Amino acid sequence: MKKCWVLAACLIAGAAWAQPVEELLLEARAPERPAPSVALWTEPLSALTVTPWYYSQENTFVMVPLGANLPLSPTQDLVLELTPLWTRQDCEARCSSQALALAIGTSWLVSPNGSGGGLFLHPKLVGVISRDRREAGLPTPIDEGSWSETGGQLSLGLDVGYRVSRGRLFLEFVLGASVGRGWNIPLSSQSLFFSFLDWPQRGREDKWVWDLNVHLVRIGVSF
Repeated sequence: MKKCWVLAACLIAGAAWAQPVEELLLEARAPERPAPSVALWTEPLSALTVTPWYYSQENTFVMVPLGANLPLSPTQDLVLELTPLWTRQDCEARCSSQALALAIGTSWLVSPNGSGGGLFLHPKLVGVISRDRREAGLPTPIDEGSWSETGGQLSLGLDVGYRVSRGRLFLEFVLGASVGRGWNIPLSSQSLFFSFLDWPQRGREDKWVWDLNVHLVRIGVSF
C-alpha cells in the first residue's frame, strides 16, 4: 500500500513539473509579433501624375501629402496628415492657389497578419483652407480684374486599405472618400480639392462637399 502512495506522489510531481516545461517550449516556438513602431510616410502619386501634366501645360502644381502613424496598441494607430498645396496657372492673367489640409484619425487593423500588417479601416476628420488669387493682366472690357477669395471645408472621411510591413519599410495601399460642409466653395466644383484641377473662380457658395482619396499608395519608413 505504501508503494502505491509513493508511486502516485511521483506521478503527480512529474506532471506538475512537466506542465511549466511544456508551456515554456510552446512560448519558445511561438513567433514573436513585432512591437508597434512610429511610421513617417508620404503619398507620391500626385507628384508622379498631376504635377507632370500641369508642367506640360506650362502650369505649376505642387502637392506634398505627409503623414505619421503613432501606435496606440498593437492593432491601433493615431494617424496625422498634413498636405500643403500650391498651384499657378495661366488663366488669361496670373492665377494661383495656396491650400493646407489637416487630418486626424485612428487606424484599426481588422485582420492583422502577424507581421504588423493587414487589412485596416481609417476613419478621420479632414479640414481644408484655401486662398485663390487672380492678378489681372492688360485691362480688357470683359476682364475680371484682380481679386482674392478664401474658402474652407470640414469633412468626415473613411479610408480602407492593406498595410505591408517589412523591416523598416512602411507601405499601404488605400482608397477612401469623405463628405462634409464647405464655405465659399467655387460654384462649379464639388469641393476645394476638385477646384485645384480648374482655374480659380470668383463665383462662390456655401454647400455640401465630397472628395475621393485616390492617392492609392502610402510609402515611408518605420522607427
